[in-house]
Amino acid sequence: MAYETIIVDTKDAIARVTLNRPDTLNAMNQTMVGELTSAFTALAEQSDVRAVVLTGAGRAFSSGGDIRGMLAAAPESTAETVRTMIERVNRMVLALYDLPQPVLAAINGPAHGLGMSLTLAADYRIAAMSASFSQAFIKIGLIPDGGGTFLLPRIVGWACATDLMLTGRTVPAGEAKTIGLVHQTIADAEFAKTVQLCAQQFASAPTQAIARTKALLRSSRRADFAAQLDLELNHQAGCAVTADFREGVTAFLEKRAPVFTGR
Repeated sequence: MAYETIIVDTKDAIARVTLNRPDTLNAMNQTMVGELTSAFTALAEQSDVRAVVLTGAGRAFSSGGDIRGMLAAAPESTAETVRTMIERVNRMVLALYDLPQPVLAAINGPAHGLGMSLTLAADYRIAAMSASFSQAFIKIGLIPDGGGTFLLPRIVGWACATDLMLTGRTVPAGEAKTIGLVHQTIADAEFAKTVQLCAQQFASAPTQAIARTKALLRSSRRADFAAQLDLELNHQAGCAVTADFREGVTAFLEKRAPVFTGR
């Protein structure tokens, strides 16, 4: 499918979704939001895709929502117009968050506002040293959206999330790693290679076990301990009948590396 504001390439079981408005630092307008929702929804149904990489074209991941575009489209913003726009953003973030495949956010540059929130919905975050982060909403009189108020405290802790959201300050890549916002920080020269190797690692993993692990991590946010144990029981039983489980056990007994196929 051809898109106007994003690029979706699939190769060797890895789908790469690239925000592609580099002249605006990949600011997300309503077209991009809709196209990302469509792309994530489609990828969820593609069993041949075993890992997803989300990144930005040019020198930024995303500068956030396209404020200029929003003002041009609705110069007299009302609560109703804003509500409509945020409902679309919510559908996009949920489509990303609900993907069964492991999602790697490859943060190649600034990820601010909604751009930062989008990275939080990924499973794994690798940042180039030129990347930076900010919850810049407060600086224009808004509150964080895109799921930031739910995800950020769970990733970096309540105190740190409060600091970032109430100040809107910019966090460089090194600090992002220190506070647990990203999993890895990589020198720009090695960034593309590292992202590819990490994506390949995810794509060669037991795909159903990853999807079930993701589901359990999400349910653990609302389930009590006994309920979570029951969910683990059900998902473990489901994993036990997969071809990847049989391959994993066979490889263990034969003292070799497993070759998982996602089945």
